[in-house]
Amino acid sequence: MARLPKSIAFVTDARAWGGAEVYLMQLLDGVRAKGLTPRVFCADWPEADAWIEELKVRGYQVERFRPTKEFNPLGYIIARRLLRGFELVHINKTHPRNSLPAVVAARHSGARVVVATEHLALRPDSHIPMGRRIITFLVRCTNRLLDRTIAVSELSRDQLIDHYGIPPERIVAIRNGIDVAGFDEDIDESGVRAELGFSDDDSIALLIGRFAARKGHTFALRALTSAMERVSGLRMIFAGDGELEEELKAEARELGLADRVLFAGFRRDVPRLLAASDALILPSESECLPLVILEAMAARRPVIATDVGGISEAVEDGRTGLLVKPRDAVGLSDALVEVLGDRERGRSMGLEGRRKVEAEFSLEACAAAVFDVYSELLARGDLKQ
Repeated sequence: MARLPKSIAFVTDARAWGGAEVYLMQLLDGVRAKGLTPRVFCADWPEADAWIEELKVRGYQVERFRPTKEFNPLGYIIARRLLRGFELVHINKTHPRNSLPAVVAARHSGARVVVATEHLALRPDSHIPMGRRIITFLVRCTNRLLDRTIAVSELSRDQLIDHYGIPPERIVAIRNGIDVAGFDEDIDESGVRAELGFSDDDSIALLIGRFAARKGHTFALRALTSAMERVSGLRMIFAGDGELEEELKAEARELGLADRVLFAGFRRDVPRLLAASDALILPSESECLPLVILEAMAARRPVIATDVGGISEAVEDGRTGLLVKPRDAVGLSDALVEVLGDRERGRSMGLEGRRKVEAEFSLEACAAAVFDVYSELLARGDLKQ
């Protein structure tokens, strides 16, 4: 019989409400469905306030702690105090260099099992001489304290092994999953379009993501300047917030796109936005396997995305959407024209995407695979102590 932990803590370095946070929320729901009462520990960043409030509304006990730099010893002291007494600690990392004190503290707190999910596989960056090498060394050292690392795509598993020397037997790829049925709600698409200021004749491309450089918003704007001459009524929605928001709004004005791009702010009604759109675009420079792509596929929308990370594991080029090179505004423009200029082709891609996400990316399969990791590790007698 599968062995589940008697007590489980989740630690996150969340600074927003994005895919990594949705992943954790779904995992918490699955753990609670097993009859367990998980605890959540989250750094006290104001950007995570909305997500934390949602967790509390759902009935989860959340304790926030003082955030520190990745290598600050105070982070270790705080985390060790919080994590004492839990049989299993699961760390939800949005970057390999994050939460390192928590990994060490979890190992020293008496937990029998320490697991981490990596949502990115980027090499570290640094502004100091030798900084990248030092950070890589520290990440490698802390990774050795983990009983298992979970990568969210096959490609990111390979990258984490390559970048950080994780032994292949200590890392497993468990691809993201979503609640597909949650995108079957009967939504008044025309009504949502009218609410957003669009008509049924407009062709709408939706980009959901934090306003950060790696998300590629500026390339979406440049692609729009060319594509709108070839696609009648082409509009874009940017849903999200972040440090580059005002800079991107200024760029849109400079390009003459102020009436073509809607900055919709942070949104929690993703199914409604997808229903009102004709395609999802994601021109990121780096990703693993973003949940927003799976959500678009569940909503029967074609996906135009950069061929980075594990995106190609979900988006089949020419079948469920189109893949382009990162930082390629021309390629992105051509893809917009190909998908939005032919409504029937776009609808066909959306239907194929729905079939694929149903078959390969269910929330149930993802959660079951994570629970299998817990059970396997708890059953072993040679865990690190």
